[in-house]
Amino acid sequence: MRNEWRKCRKRPVVVEFREVRPGEDGMETLEGFKPCEPGKHYVIRGVNGEVYPIEKAIFEKTYEVVE
Repeated sequence: MRNEWRKCRKRPVVVEFREVRPGEDGMETLEGFKPCEPGKHYVIRGVNGEVYPIEKAIFEKTYEVVE
C-alpha cells in the first residue's frame, strides 16, 4: 500500500497584512467569526480578498515582509 502523505510547498504568492485596529475584537471570515487582539494578531487579506486574523508569532514563522 502506498503512503497517503505527499509533500508540497506553499506557492510564493504575495498577500497584504495590517495591524489589528484598536477596539477591533474580531472579524467575520469565510469560516465564521474569529477573535483577534491588537498587539497579538495581524489581519491578512488573502488572494481572493478574504480577511482573517493570524497570530504574530505564526505570521513571523511563515511570512516574509516584501516591502
